[in-house]
Amino acid sequence: MISPYCEENINVRISPELAEFTRGEVGEEGGLVENEDGSHDFVGDETSAVSNYIQLPGDTYLWRILSIDSDGNLKIIRNRDESLTSIYTTADSSNWAGTTVLANLNSFYQEHLANLSDIIVQNPNWLLTSASNSNPTAVTINGSYTDSLIGLIRNDEVVNSSGSVSNNGDCASWLNDGYQWTMTSVTNKPKQAFRMNEGKFRNSNINTNTVYRPVIYLKSTVSFSGGTGTEGAPFVVS
Repeated sequence: MISPYCEENINVRISPELAEFTRGEVGEEGGLVENEDGSHDFVGDETSAVSNYIQLPGDTYLWRILSIDSDGNLKIIRNRDESLTSIYTTADSSNWAGTTVLANLNSFYQEHLANLSDIIVQNPNWLLTSASNSNPTAVTINGSYTDSLIGLIRNDEVVNSSGSVSNNGDCASWLNDGYQWTMTSVTNKPKQAFRMNEGKFRNSNINTNTVYRPVIYLKSTVSFSGGTGTEGAPFVVS
């Protein structure tokens, strides 16, 4: 990250609606931060008023903007939904394509999001990462997966969203909301995968039933019909 949010560093490829949404809508403790590649992350701890809430058509649960890539596409994560729980897999956690949680994510997409395909990026590049038990925030990129419209948060993205990371890797992030799976596997531990709970990363048995929060990409051309990005007035996708 190279600079905190300011009006001047809004990426020129971000839509005018999104630029207006971000302008003046972030507080001193959390907001939009620009990276060296021209992408942006929403950063803040759990007490920060990070105004990145989004309402998708037909979904009663809100989503939040994780990041904006260098092309202006929005990566968003759904709010916690206790009805969305899954084991990770019954095989190898590093084999993302074969995981049970991906199968459940794909089912969720078909049931709830397939009708929004015109605004969702098709088959984006999902980075496949792993990390050791002793250092869960230092991820290794093992490849990528493009045969899916939907995925999960990665350990490093939690770190990037945090306004405060301790020496032991705990993250005071606005993403903190109870136990939830990440998309980062445990190095050399095929029967384990990472989940986070209140900013602490836990290596857990792959048969542990845990909440999963769907993640998708919205196209840079998406339009908005209102809202300010707060939880009470989310940015409404039209």
